[in-house]
Amino acid sequence: MTPEELEDAAARPAPPAFTGLSRAQRAHGRRLAAIHDMYQSELAGVADLLARIRARTAEPAQLAKAVDDMQLARNMAQFGTACGRDCALLQNHHDIEEQWMFPAVAARAGAPLSPVLERLVAEHRVIHRLIGDLRQAARALVSDRGMAAFAHCADRFDALDRAIRSHFGYEETALEGALGAYEVPI
Repeated sequence: MTPEELEDAAARPAPPAFTGLSRAQRAHGRRLAAIHDMYQSELAGVADLLARIRARTAEPAQLAKAVDDMQLARNMAQFGTACGRDCALLQNHHDIEEQWMFPAVAARAGAPLSPVLERLVAEHRVIHRLIGDLRQAARALVSDRGMAAFAHCADRFDALDRAIRSHFGYEETALEGALGAYEVPI
């Protein structure tokens, strides 16, 4: 899957409808969004740093450290993309989803949610590649502070930012009902 395919909302499988959820179940289903907000906050910080580098009020070298310090990047560096590994730390968001939350949802919701879960795992792989691309571009910017290197780095960030925001929106919407209906712990 390419980043462009990830962002294609029409290609995403629709979840089954969950009607009659209580207020508590709906609130429980929204907990995933609270976790995603943390990651989106990190992205906003990197976007701000890119703007400051563009305005020449910050140094390009700061970007590589900021990217390396992102929880998203630390998760990738520490654990990679191995799906078969048990979750070692709660901080590893995708491993938590793939190794614990998605199977729990699948066990309770059954086949109707399988296409959604498979799509989410495929989107995780795209995001992992984009994180690696951004890390490489940020490190290259340290030694080559030219506008071409900066533009490449900014493009890699924009691709990651779009992919994550698109993925989170889909994931939150597609899983909210199931998480609440089946009270899957988050």
